[in-house]
Amino acid sequence: MTADVFISYSSKDRTVANMVCALLEERGQRCWIAPRDILPGTEWGEAIIGGLKGARVFVLVFSRHANTSPQILREVERAVHLGLPIIPFRIEEVVPERSLEYFMSVPHWLDALSPPVEDHIVRLGDVVEQLVTGVGGGTGDYAPRKPRGAKSLNWNNALVRAGAGGAVLALLLLAAWLGGLAPPASPVGWLAALLALAVPAGAVLSGSIQWWTKGAVQGALGALLLAAAATYGWASSAYVVAGERGAPVVRGSECTPDAKLVYESECPDLPSDALADAAYDAAALWTAASIGRVRLILGGAWTLAAIAAALLVAGWLGGPRRLKQED
Repeated sequence: MTADVFISYSSKDRTVANMVCALLEERGQRCWIAPRDILPGTEWGEAIIGGLKGARVFVLVFSRHANTSPQILREVERAVHLGLPIIPFRIEEVVPERSLEYFMSVPHWLDALSPPVEDHIVRLGDVVEQLVTGVGGGTGDYAPRKPRGAKSLNWNNALVRAGAGGAVLALLLLAAWLGGLAPPASPVGWLAALLALAVPAGAVLSGSIQWWTKGAVQGALGALLLAAAATYGWASSAYVVAGERGAPVVRGSECTPDAKLVYESECPDLPSDALADAAYDAAALWTAASIGRVRLILGGAWTLAAIAAALLVAGWLGGPRRLKQED
């Protein structure tokens, strides 16, 4: 099968090469890459030549490994012989040595030294598309085009990844709210879900996502999440009681004067039938101030847990992909 792009790479760089192949083919640019496109039983050299002859653009994933590979040099020499445009896609801070220096004196040199590598592959795709179609192409310059509409909505987009993670977290928080786990009779239940949607996307759009990917920051967020969850669990078990028809009700930590007269030493941990005797009016048994303090603890702990979880999601999904290179 003919392909638009021949991808040349050292086996030590297969992770990046496979990502380049996958992302270019997502854009509709068919690639030839070994060993995927070598038919079983076909001689390796014959397959390479066949792939080169069928291609229209030659992309070299250039690194220190490729720089010293005799196989890479042979592929570059054949690409030059066949008149293919060569695009070195440099993933490490190295310069070509010996014969490669001569063959790679080309205008379409792309550096992919800074994360995220996906952004550089998008630029590579723009160059390949213009070379293949001949649209907008001088021999040295190109006009990068960003995908628009549905084409920009893919997992390689940091905003999409962070937004998807935030949406899942928001659904979990909504389910907890509807299931009665969130603070009773409080807008914090659904507001936390909105925060889970907004925080990851905001971290990406603000350009601060790199900060939230740091190990120390994520460790601190994890500790904050655990502390907030533990605080909420304690306050909920101690101060949320069953009201009318089992509906959760927040009680206070201090009894009203009338409740003290009736229950005396049992205050503020009143018997289970106290709410029923007070017609399920918590304010008749506990002071408004103490109920307010408990509500504040519950709402604050729930909100802090939601924000910490959202920032963790932003760091995990919104940051640049880390590609493991083999030595």
